[in-house]
Amino acid sequence: MLGFSRKKHNILYELGPLFHDFSFFGVQNEQIPGNLVANQKCKFPILLAYIAHAIAKSRKNCEDPVSFTELFCADGFYAMVAAKLGCGKSVGIDSNKDNYFSNSQEIARRLKLPNVTFVEEEIKPDSHFAKTDIVANIGGLYHVDQPKKVLEMSYDMTNQYLIVQNVVSLANTDENYYESPAPGWSWGNRFSRESFDKMIKSHRYDIIDCFFNELEGNDRQEDMGSVYYLIRKK
Repeated sequence: MLGFSRKKHNILYELGPLFHDFSFFGVQNEQIPGNLVANQKCKFPILLAYIAHAIAKSRKNCEDPVSFTELFCADGFYAMVAAKLGCGKSVGIDSNKDNYFSNSQEIARRLKLPNVTFVEEEIKPDSHFAKTDIVANIGGLYHVDQPKKVLEMSYDMTNQYLIVQNVVSLANTDENYYESPAPGWSWGNRFSRESFDKMIKSHRYDIIDCFFNELEGNDRQEDMGSVYYLIRKK
C-alpha cells in the first residue's frame, strides 16, 4: 500500500483502492490488496502485446481510427489501455456485480481519455452490442453459465480481432473436463487448459498466437492457470 505522503500528486487517490494498478498511465494509485496485484503482473504483458498487435494490424493507414470493446471490464483498465495506444473509440462493458465498475468513467476523465465510454450491462449469449474492430473478452468466460455461447457472441461482435483470456484449472488435464459451478464455488465454471484449448479450436478460428502462464496470486490449483488467445476474424 502506498504511503501517500505524495497523495496530492496522485490524481486517482480520492477514488480509493482500485481493481488495477494504473502505473501504465504514469500515475500512482492504491490497488485492492490480495491476489489482484500479482495476477495483473502476470496478465498485463501478454494482453498489452495482443492489444497493440491488434490495433496495428487493424489500421489501413496510420490515421485510420480503430475501435475497441472490453467485455467484463471491471474498472475498465484495458479499455483505457486501448485508448492510450491510439484507439479512436474504446468501450468497456460490465455488469458492475462486484462494484469495481463504478469509478470507470471518472478514472478515464482524470486520465484525460475522452474517447472511452462505459456501458453497465450484463453480458449474456444473446447480448447485442455494437461491433468494433477489436473485442477483448478478458477474464469473463469463467464467470458465466454458457461460456461457449458467450465466446461465440464475442467473436460475432468483432470486425477484425478477438482477444481472449480465461482462468483454467491445473488440477485436471482431461481434454473433456468442464465443471459448472466452478469447484468450491456456487457460480461460474471451470475448464482445464486442455479442454479450453479444445473448445477454442473446435470453432476453427484463425489463431494468431496463444500463450499460457500461471496466476501467481492464486493459491488453488483450480484457479491458477491462465490461457490467452489472439484471434483474427476470417
